This record gives sequence, structure tokens and C-alpha cells, in this order.
Amino acid sequence: MITRMSDECPEQITESTSYYCPLLRSKRKGKEEEICSICPLLNKRLAGNKILREAFFFAQKAHEGQFRKGTDIPYLIHLVRTWGYVSKMTEDKIVQAAALLHDVLEDTPVTKEELAGRFGSELAELVAGESECKREGSPAQETWEIRKRETIERLKKRGKAEEEQAAMRVSFGDKLANLYSMLYEYRQVGERLWNKFNQKEKSRHGWYYGELGKIFRRYFAGEEPELLEEYREYYKEVFGENEELLSTKIGVAN
Repeated sequence: MITRMSDECPEQITESTSYYCPLLRSKRKGKEEEICSICPLLNKRLAGNKILREAFFFAQKAHEGQFRKGTDIPYLIHLVRTWGYVSKMTEDKIVQAAALLHDVLEDTPVTKEELAGRFGSELAELVAGESECKREGSPAQETWEIRKRETIERLKKRGKAEEEQAAMRVSFGDKLANLYSMLYEYRQVGERLWNKFNQKEKSRHGWYYGELGKIFRRYFAGEEPELLEEYREYYKEVFGENEELLSTKIGVAN
């Protein structure tokens, strides 16, 4: 059981720091994308929350050997960051656990039935609602826009019922975590970033995250101003030439 930060965790990370991250179970170096600001709180929650602890270790095993696209960054870092954002929006244990598990149906052999049997139908439905239909058998680059439009339309239709609010929080946390990682890499490699994606046109990614930003702005208006502004700032730095998609400052209702 993880109960605290390891003695191996550095107090301060510099460009030359090499260390082992016990949460990610991975060697880390320098200022690679890290989760040191999230780790202490997650460790504390894992120690006192059974379902969250089980969800974390289930996700850790399911995604073992997976990395963020085109990097050697353990995929688990995305799940932890998503949890970090979701935990700022809600104390609900099921929703926080779903944040850690939100990609197991999309990116691993785990089935919805298996997830429901282990964690209950409510959590399984949340995870299923965040999962894209990948259309196995078709080239990912050919289905990219179809899948993204489906996500946009799905989010547009969500209302304020409790279960829909839970789903929106997981979705917002996921997309904000994606945008954070995109910004991190963009600062390292610039425009070469887009070469690693199935969709290699920066403008299409700008369209997608811009449309999502507008949806989140409307949905969470008056509720999550700090996270909405964080999303806007990340978007602005990466997609500056497409900033008209977010011409109204996020966090302010239309």
C-alpha cells in the first residue's frame, strides 16, 4: 500500500535530477513531465479510500507497459493528472475512481462487464461514457475527425442531472490533462509535436480543443473558474493562431 511519498522522491527537481518515481514505478530524469505536486494528495487518498486504491492499482496493471504517444512517459501519469483535476471538482469517490480508470475500456482489453463486476455499474457507465468508439479495423487517421465530432456532440448533449455532471467532470479532467501534456511537449519540440499524432494538422487539434473549451466554458460557467482559465491559458499558448475559437474568456458565461 502506498501511504506516503518515498524517501527516494527528490525535494526539488532540476534539469540534472535523476530519481525513481514509486507512484509511476518508473525512472525519471530532469524536468520531464511529472506529478510531484499531485502525488502527496493522491498518496493520502489512496491510504484512506478503498475504492480509489483498488482503482489505482487496477489502472496501473491494465496500462502496464503503455506510454504517452511518441514518448517514454508512463501512461499512468495521464491518469494521475486527470484524477488531480477531477479531485478539485468533486469529493465523490466513484467519480474520482472513474477518473483513474477512464481509459481502460478504450485502451486495454478490459471490458465494461469486467469493470462493472469489479467496481459497480455506476463507475462502469462513467468510464464507458468517456470512451471513444475506435472503429477497430479502420485506419485511425481516417476516423480521427469522426471520433472527435462524436465526442463533441456527446458532450453538447449533457445536462445537469447528477450522473451527467459526474461524466462532464471526468471528461473535463481528461481533456485538461491532455492539453497540459500537449503544452509540455510543445514547449520541448515546438511544431514537430504534431508529427506523432494520427491527425498531423495542428489546425484540426486547435479546432477540437477549441470546441471542447467552449462546451466546458458554458457547462461549468461560475463553477470552476480556475480550471477553466487554466484550460484557456494552455490552449492560447499552443494554438495562438486559432485563439478566435476562445474569443470569449473561458469562465465567463455567454
